[in-house]
Formats: sequence, structure tokens, C-alpha cells
Amino acid sequence: MYRLYWAPGTAAMAPQAVLEEIGAPYEAVRLDTAAKEHEAAEYRKLNPNGRIPTLVDGDFVIFETAAICQYLCDRHPEANLAPPAGSPESLMARGRFYQWLTYMTNTVQVGFIDWFHPDWTFSDLDSQAALKAQAEVKLARAFQVLDDGIGGNAFVTGPQFTVCDIYLAMLTRWSRFLAKPAWTWPNIRRVVEASYTRPAFQRMMQKQGIAWAENWPQD
Repeated sequence: MYRLYWAPGTAAMAPQAVLEEIGAPYEAVRLDTAAKEHEAAEYRKLNPNGRIPTLVDGDFVIFETAAICQYLCDRHPEANLAPPAGSPESLMARGRFYQWLTYMTNTVQVGFIDWFHPDWTFSDLDSQAALKAQAEVKLARAFQVLDDGIGGNAFVTGPQFTVCDIYLAMLTRWSRFLAKPAWTWPNIRRVVEASYTRPAFQRMMQKQGIAWAENWPQD
């Protein structure tokens, strides 16, 4: 049985939704961030950065959200949450999968870190405000790149639902406090709407005790 260390609304959303999609049994270990349990010495033995989430699979421990998601895809290919590697065509689909998952974790997620936690970079309030404003501009550019990349596709990487769509739904929820949330872009909204309404994603949100986004636009 897997063990997932999580906290509500954090980056643990994606791997927990993946576990729900797979249907594999897992133990969800909630960390109290207010009590800084994620910074405790015992947890840092699993995740030296003191960040959430961490996945334990027997004696194997893995952290970093995108890595956990990819690991689960490879452990459960029957779930079809990533394009298979094989033919030249499937290799190209796999390449697009790597591209967009990497983009979301290396570019978009980093932008959110600066937006939510400018104090991690600067101690003075003026510099924090400037970094937060700059992060929002960069996030808007990144959303435009994602929207253009999706184009008329049913999902982020093409016709197949993948971990990328789960990841985008998580990031889109995080954007609900921005002046221009990610769902402002039509292709992102279409893909995310098909993702966050999936039963597995809904189960994850119910287990985490979180709502979607009150300001999600209604048709």
C-alpha cells in the first residue's frame, strides 16, 4: 500500500487524484502545516526539503509532485495516464507529455511559489510586493503559452486524458486569487472543466475537504 503525505489544497492534490484514478489502495497521512509538521526532523528524513507531498512505496521514497505523478504512471500503465513509449508516434506523444508536465512544474508552479511566498525570497515588504506583481505577469504569459499549446485538443497533450490534465486542474485552482485566473483562457478552461469534474478528482477534493473555486465562471 502506498503512503501519501499531504495537506489540503497543496501540491499533493495531483498525486492524490492520480491515486484515485488508478484505484490503488493508499494511506493518506495529513500533515498539519500550521504546526509545521512538514518541517519536523522525522518528516525531513523522507523529504529533506520539508515540502509536500511525499510518496512512500514500500522501502522506496519519492518527493517532487511531478516525479511522483510520473512514477505512478509507470507503476500503473494500465491506468493510461501517460502515453506509452514504443512506436515513433507514441514516443512523440510521450515527448509532448514530458514537455507540458515539465513546463507546468518548472515554469508555472515556480511562478506560483513567487506569488504565494515572496517572503521566501525577500524579507522587506516592498521587494515582496514587486516579486508578487512580477510573478503574476509571468503566470499570465505562461497561461497563454499553455492555452496556445492546447489549441483545439481535447486535453493538454492531445486526445488522451493524462496526468498533465490533472496537474493543470490543480494549478488552475491555485490561480483563483489572481486578477486573471487561468480559466480566463478558453482552452485551459475547457480542458480543466473536463478534468476537475472527473469522479477521481472529485473524490480527492472531498477527501481533502476543499471546494473548487467560488469564482469559477458559470455558463
